[in-house]
Amino acid sequence: MTRPRVVIDSAIRVTNRLRALPIDLMPIAGGEISNNSLIGAQALLTRTVTRVDESLLAKTGVEFVGTASAGTDHIDLEYLAANDISFASAAGCNAAAVGDYVLSAISLCGRLEDVVDGSDVGLVGYGNVGRALADRLSRLGATVKVYDPWVTEFAVDVESVTLEEVLDCSVVSLHAALVEAPPFPSYHMIGVKEADLVKRNALFINAGRGGLITCEAVEQLLGRGVEVVLDTWPDEPHVPPELLNRVRFGTPHIAGYSELSKNNATDFLIPALINALALDCEGTVVEQHQKLPMVLTDTGDDLQTLSALLRDIGRIEQDDRDFRLAWAKDHSPEEFETQRRQYAMRQQLQGSAVSVKHGVTPRFAGWMESLGVAVV
Repeated sequence: MTRPRVVIDSAIRVTNRLRALPIDLMPIAGGEISNNSLIGAQALLTRTVTRVDESLLAKTGVEFVGTASAGTDHIDLEYLAANDISFASAAGCNAAAVGDYVLSAISLCGRLEDVVDGSDVGLVGYGNVGRALADRLSRLGATVKVYDPWVTEFAVDVESVTLEEVLDCSVVSLHAALVEAPPFPSYHMIGVKEADLVKRNALFINAGRGGLITCEAVEQLLGRGVEVVLDTWPDEPHVPPELLNRVRFGTPHIAGYSELSKNNATDFLIPALINALALDCEGTVVEQHQKLPMVLTDTGDDLQTLSALLRDIGRIEQDDRDFRLAWAKDHSPEEFETQRRQYAMRQQLQGSAVSVKHGVTPRFAGWMESLGVAVV
């Protein structure tokens, strides 16, 4: 029996679960996936760099499209539905990794003590990432305020507020989906007027979608003395060197890049792929890998130990330094994609284990539980 042919962006990780399926994988660089390369394929596994629409799929025979990303604005969903092409995204695959990045930024910028003591953190967006981050922040001790007009139900320890109230928080982090259509468009939702509402001593983070904020708004924030951390950029993959030079930390859209999220981006698509192609997976055995616990440096102070853990897991300082060095030599869109493609994946907190040489206090144990970390 002929095995189904699946075209896969060569930058997508081939996990043990995907490798075990009865399919023939055809890896192609994302920028080279074309209508011609899909002829005879039954499925396409892609990323955000590939526009998936009629011009790509017409007369190819593709029955399933999966994107190894949370965002779907590169997919013509109406065309897929009209042509009975099954679809799945990896929504939520990197929620924990993005949360690690934000917590690391909070720690690096000296805001962690305030946060665990109840300072307010404002989140724009309460989807997979926003919801997971809000839960972790509130369990750490923060007062969490969220703006998301699409959502009607919020956790009891999360306060649903207006955009203006979120922007008035001591820490502001963007995680909304990128939507251009009414009734609640989010594209360029943070302009100069909204930037003026952010406190002068606040920390402003965008590890969501670059298009949520305008370049002029970022300039306004910086001009008013707001501390800015950007992983996604207004005109990405175009990042003005002068803008990178002014932000507190800048990274090339890698907040969601961890070993586990990279695997999740693939594995989240597998159930839908199996269903769409009616694959027979009976008897499939998948090898599992065990991770060794991280050994923490016991500083003798719970907050300092937590801060060190968050800094190390987020790796923002190193990634910022590497990005600036590379960008000083070449700030082309191609280099931005190269930085992302060649990124060395981080570990992440959720699902990991830590060992502290001299034991832990109940307070520290509670923090670890809130972050999804086992203490061994």
